[in-house]
Formats: sequence, C-alpha cells, structure tokens
Amino acid sequence: MELKKKRLCAFALDFLVVTGVMYLLTVLVYPLALLLNLFSIYRYWLPLLGIITILYFSYLEYHGGTVGKRMMGLHVISEEGELGWGQVVIRNLSRILWFPLILDVILGRLRNRLRILDAIAGTRVVSAAKNGADDAEQDL
Repeated sequence: MELKKKRLCAFALDFLVVTGVMYLLTVLVYPLALLLNLFSIYRYWLPLLGIITILYFSYLEYHGGTVGKRMMGLHVISEEGELGWGQVVIRNLSRILWFPLILDVILGRLRNRLRILDAIAGTRVVSAAKNGADDAEQDL
C-alpha cells in the first residue's frame, strides 16, 4: 500500500480513537452535569478536545507511534537523529482542532512535502519494512 494511503488510514483510525475518548468522557461527565446542573462544563469541551488530541498524538508518536500508525506499520523519524519532544509537538500542532490540518497539507504540497509542519519540525513518516529497516517510501 502506498505511504500516503497508509497515512490516511492511520489518521482515520487515530481520529476514531480520539473521538471514542471524547465520547467516553461525555458519557461519564453527563450524569454529574445532570445531577448538579453543571452543563456549563461543556463550554470547555472544544478546548479539551484540542488538549487531548495534541497529547494523544505527541505522546504516542514520541513513544513509538499512535494506534493508527502502529496498525499501518508507520513510524515518525527525525531527519536530525533522535526524535525529540519538541519535534513531535510541532508536527502535531495542526491537529489540535482537525481543521488546521487542511492548511498544513496545502502548504506542505507547495513545498513538495505531505505536511508543512513535518518540514518545520524536521520529521518525516516512513513505512517499516518486514525486516525492521525503513523502506525507501517517504512522505514526498
């Protein structure tokens, strides 16, 4: 499977995971909001979604890959050696509320990359070969 298709499938799987986490939080908080009349707590749901999203992608990519990336056999690597915290946070900034990702991809295509924040962070996504080495597949 082509790397771009793998990345799209991985993103869709990760989107489902984050959506599932938000759904569970909603189900758990709703009885409390109902009993205590604290429906104003839902004002903070959109910022909470952004925080959960950036934490999910950044933490898991730093530690080997998100659920979707692992299932699709993808890895985020640094172009400068070892992958750092700053790099994974920078490359995931556009995912905070999903929409900025469109702009990230459009600007990336102008620079011959899949995403501009990968170029800024000095990272790329590669597909792992069966023998453990990286394929020649890159995000170009």
